[in-house]
Amino acid sequence: MSRPAFRAMARAALAADVRMSALTMISAWASNISASELPVIGVVTPQERSQAQTLEDFEKSTLLQIVVKRLGAEDLEDVLVADADAIEACIVAAFLQAGFRCLPEDTTFTLNGEGEQKIGTVLVSFRVTWFRSL
Repeated sequence: MSRPAFRAMARAALAADVRMSALTMISAWASNISASELPVIGVVTPQERSQAQTLEDFEKSTLLQIVVKRLGAEDLEDVLVADADAIEACIVAAFLQAGFRCLPEDTTFTLNGEGEQKIGTVLVSFRVTWFRSL
């Protein structure tokens, strides 16, 4: 497997989820997203660790992150918590079904109400553990 394959697997799992499929999938590296484009969701694999098991075999640990941005009102944090729960459920299930250990590592919520509209972001991080031979 590879980082592109993990991103594709995550995108497919999110697209199959009723809640997450309602969001527009974008490149996680997109910048200057306008409020009119929200809500959006992105998938990224920004880091990978390697640990030698033998001279030819390595344990890989890939950081998989899912980010959601939404416009919201007073209950925006609650909406983002529900998003995080849905993301965890569909990602963990899809990766386990494919034979990969993929566990939630961290969830970060950010609310920005300084502008005309309140925008919330949730970033859910997972570690995908797999093995690779040279």
